[in-house]
Amino acid sequence: MKAAVISGSIEPYQLSTVSEIPRPSIAPNQLLIKSHSFAINPTDWKHILAKSAKRGYIIGSDVSGIVEEVGDEVIGFKPGDHVSSVLHGNISFTMGAFGEYAIVNPRGTINYGVELNHSEDKQSRTVDSFEGAASVTLGLATVALSFSYSLGISYDKTENQDKFILIWGGATATGLLAVQIAKLVYGLQVITTASAKNHQFLKSLGADYTFDYKDSNVVDAIKQVGKNKIVYGLDTIAKPETFQQLYDATESTSKVYLDSLLGMDGRNIVVNPERQVHYGYTIVYLVFDKEYTTNGIKIESNKEMVEKYDEFWTKYLPKYIHEIKHSNLVILKPGLESVNEGLELSKQGKVSAEKVVFNL
Repeated sequence: MKAAVISGSIEPYQLSTVSEIPRPSIAPNQLLIKSHSFAINPTDWKHILAKSAKRGYIIGSDVSGIVEEVGDEVIGFKPGDHVSSVLHGNISFTMGAFGEYAIVNPRGTINYGVELNHSEDKQSRTVDSFEGAASVTLGLATVALSFSYSLGISYDKTENQDKFILIWGGATATGLLAVQIAKLVYGLQVITTASAKNHQFLKSLGADYTFDYKDSNVVDAIKQVGKNKIVYGLDTIAKPETFQQLYDATESTSKVYLDSLLGMDGRNIVVNPERQVHYGYTIVYLVFDKEYTTNGIKIESNKEMVEKYDEFWTKYLPKYIHEIKHSNLVILKPGLESVNEGLELSKQGKVSAEKVVFNL
């Protein structure tokens, strides 16, 4: 089969090359997907540029398609199901999203229960296409782990109705999904930051309050709205300066749960030792792998983490999956040759409130 693999070059537009590799065989606990569409994620090019990346590793973490084979130990899936999946790509010669076929873990796979189609519509809408499905799975899995385990949010909407969550970077691919999940699944009051041009869009997805992160007074403005009720915070940008702002904006709340997508905590920012802050370390790959190192911190998976994630993924996500909207899409020309263009767009930060996708 054909697959987009790491070329060995770190030059722009040359990170990937298309190679012919053996069609993979699945283990009893895996699925084989016939790929239709793919999405680009920053983790793809970041893995490629890391020193541990090897030439020939299959690239990609987000794929949608049709189930081709089902392992003997897998339940809830059958050949012909239309699905999307997140996987830990860019680290293996056999597992990666960007190929004609992909080996995936059912734990990271969404069964839509309906037929998906191909669409050239780039506007945000509920997931009904392979392109839209490919764009949401990594983000949904990340939010699932963050909210269910790292932040430990209750599913009791009555309990949550007066509580706020602050999502820093609401217009990112993960932020857009976090805003919707916070409102749909948990019933929280949602505060988020983004460029002013994206405020109305975010409000249409469920944000109650939107703030321009470029405003020099943004932290104080958020404090005025959230007062002492911002119990949860998620930083999707995951830079020390944004995590500091998340921390500062929640200082009025007596006990706060904060999460960053790159393993940051109080060691990365200026903190008040008298505050009660619980730090989460959301790395979605830990639902598949035993450990992962990020930002110099080795984080290990555990039974409770996986059980909390599984509860969200199997019990709550199916109830809401057909209400969740994907971001606006940038659709590249078909073919695995588009991987280089997609990686470069992501690396240069040339997309806002959009997800880069392409078809096989």
